[in-house]
Amino acid sequence: MSLGDAASTLTLSRSRGRECVWRRLPRSGPRGSLFGPGLRDPAPPGLLLLRFAPSRLLLLCAAAVAGAAALVWAPALSAEQTARLPRIGVLWPSLVDQWNKAFYDGLRQNGYVDGTTAIIDVRAVGGNFEVGPKLSEELIALQPDVILAIPSALAKDVADAEERLAKKIPIVAVTWDPVGEGLVSNAAHPGGNITGVAIYPPGDFNTKHLQLLKEMLPRLKRVACLVDNTYYKEVSAHIKEALDKAAPKIGVRVYSIDIRGPDGVGSALSEVARKRVDAMIVSPNAVSLAARSRIVSFASKHRLPTAYWEEVFVKEGGLVSYGGSVADRYRLAAGDIAKILHGTKPGDIPVDYSMRFRLVVNLQTAKALRLQIPQSVLIQADEVIR
Repeated sequence: MSLGDAASTLTLSRSRGRECVWRRLPRSGPRGSLFGPGLRDPAPPGLLLLRFAPSRLLLLCAAAVAGAAALVWAPALSAEQTARLPRIGVLWPSLVDQWNKAFYDGLRQNGYVDGTTAIIDVRAVGGNFEVGPKLSEELIALQPDVILAIPSALAKDVADAEERLAKKIPIVAVTWDPVGEGLVSNAAHPGGNITGVAIYPPGDFNTKHLQLLKEMLPRLKRVACLVDNTYYKEVSAHIKEALDKAAPKIGVRVYSIDIRGPDGVGSALSEVARKRVDAMIVSPNAVSLAARSRIVSFASKHRLPTAYWEEVFVKEGGLVSYGGSVADRYRLAAGDIAKILHGTKPGDIPVDYSMRFRLVVNLQTAKALRLQIPQSVLIQADEVIR
C-alpha cells in the first residue's frame, strides 16, 4: 500500500519548503511507511506523527491540540461554575413589566446577571395570592441564598413556609409598610431574618388624593375609595382612618368599598356605581393593579374623575396619580439582596422608608371627562401627559 493510500494528510503550515503535516498510520502498522525502507516506524499504529517540523511550527501544532482539549473540557467547567453561582428566589405578583425590569437592572448594577453571575428563580402569583403558600415552598425547596417577596402577604407566606420547613433563608420584603404590617418590629434594626423596603411610608398620603380631587372638583361631596381588606388589611385600615379624619374638614363623605380579592372587582365597581359618587380613589393593592385596565375603563365610561396610587394607571388612561415610584423600590430591594449575598445579615440592614413622591396628570383624560384641571394642580405636577 502506498503512503498516499495509508495516511490522511493535513497541511498546517509551510516554512522554508518544509511541511508540518499530521499523518494517521493505518492499523496494520506497515514497515518503512514514513522513515525509509526497511525501518519500523517508532510509534504504535494509529497514532499521529509530526514530520519535519521546525520548533516554531511545533509550538503552533501543540497550541492547536491544547485548544481542542479546552473545547472538550469547557462544558464540564461551565456546569461546575454554575453550581457555585448565588441563587436568588423571587415571589411577586409580576404585574408591571417596568417594575420587574427595575429589579433586574438593580441586580445588574450590583454585579448579578441571571444565568451568568447568579441564578434567579421566579414564581409569580398575578392577582391570585391563594397560591402564595405553595409557591413559597417551591422556592424554599430550591435552597436559594436569599428570597425577594412582594408584597407583605407573600412575604408572610415565605416566612410561614420557612418555619414549617425548619429553614432560615434571608428575606427581603417590598411592602407598603414593613413595620406597620408586622414583618419587622424596628425599622432601624430589623433583627431576625427579614429586612425590606417600604413602598409607602407611614403617613396620610391618601388624603392628598382627596385634596387633589377637591381642587379639581370644588363641588365634590361624595367619594368612593377602593380598598382590599383581604390581602391588605392593615394598609386598608390605615387609609380608612386617615380619610375618615380628613373628609369632614373639606366637607366630603368617603365610602370605603372592599374589593375582596381578584374575584370581587366587578361587584366593587358595581357598588361604586350604586353609590352615585362624584369621584373615586384607588388605594394601594395588587388586586387593583391587576385589574387596572378594567378600573380605568370603568372610570372613563362613568365619567368619574379618579385618583390613583401609582402613575402606571395614569400612563394607561387614568386621570391623576400621586405616590412614590414603585420601580425605585424594586431597585433598592436589589441592593439589599446584594448586601446579603456579600455577607450582611438581613437584621442589620435598616428598612428603607425614603420616598420621592410624584404627581402625574393626564390632560387627555381630563379632556375626555370634560374636566378643566386648575393651574394650582398643574404647577404641582411632576409630569403632565398632553
